[in-house]
Amino acid sequence: MTTPAYLNGDYRPLEELAIPVMDRGFLFSDGVYEMIPIHQGRPRCLADHLTRLRNSLAAIQIQEPSDWDEIVGRLIEASPDPDCLVYLQVTRGVMPSDAPFVKHYCDTTPTVFGMVKAMGEPPDSTHAITREDRRWGRCFIKSTMLLETVMATQSAREQNAGEAILHRNGNITEGATSNVFAVVEGMIRTPELGPTILPGVTRKLALQLLREHGVEYRETDLSLEEMRNTEEVWLTGSTRGIMPVIKVDDAPIGDGTVGPMTEQLRGWYQEYCLNG
Repeated sequence: MTTPAYLNGDYRPLEELAIPVMDRGFLFSDGVYEMIPIHQGRPRCLADHLTRLRNSLAAIQIQEPSDWDEIVGRLIEASPDPDCLVYLQVTRGVMPSDAPFVKHYCDTTPTVFGMVKAMGEPPDSTHAITREDRRWGRCFIKSTMLLETVMATQSAREQNAGEAILHRNGNITEGATSNVFAVVEGMIRTPELGPTILPGVTRKLALQLLREHGVEYRETDLSLEEMRNTEEVWLTGSTRGIMPVIKVDDAPIGDGTVGPMTEQLRGWYQEYCLNG
C-alpha cells in the first residue's frame, strides 16, 4: 500500500518522492513541522495547528506557503483511513550551488512536504521517566531539530517507558513529545507557557474543555518533587490525545491506576474528536 504525500506542488506516493541532498533541512535541520490529527476524515483543531505552523515559520523567517487548506484537504481525501495524521514540513530549501555550506539565511525557495501517517491505537495508559531538559532555549518553535528529543525518547524506550518528562532547575517543562498535567492537592496544574515549552494544540484544547465543564486549573510551576507525589498525571499531544501516566521512574502515581479527573477529561476529549 502506498502512502499519500505532497512535495512542492506535486501529489504523489511517498515512495516516489525525493529531496536534493543540498536541502538545508537535510543539512542543518533548517525547518519546522506540524502534525495534525484527523478523526473520521475531519482535521482536529486545524486552525490552531496552522497558526502554530505559521508562528514557527515566522520565528525562523521562512516565507509561508499560502495553500495549506488545499494540501491538507487533498491528503485527507487520499488517505485510505479516515483516522490518520497529516504531517507537514517546511525547510528553507536548496542552497545555491555557489555557496554549498553557507550557514546564514539564503535567498531560496522553501521546500514544502506533506504526508499521511497512520494514527495507531494508543495504550490505555503509560509509564514515564524523568530526565534533565537539555534542549535549546526556543522550544516554542516546532523545529525539525529534534536530536535531544530522539535521545530522550530512546532513553524512555530503553527503560520500558512511553515518555520522558523533562525538567529544568527542579521544575517540569514538558514531555519529550507532550505537555504535562498533574493534580496536586486537588488542583489541576500544568506548566505555564514560555520559551522552553511548545504551545501544544491538545494542551490548549484540554484547558478549553476544563473551562467549558467548570473545572478549575492553574498554569504555574510544577516541581519534580510535586509531580512524583501527585494524585494524577497525564500527558497531552496530537498523537497521544489525553494519556494517563500511572508510573514515573518506577514509582506509582496515586494508586497506580488511571485517576478520575484524567478519565473524565479523556472522555470529554474523545467526545470532542467525534463531534466537535
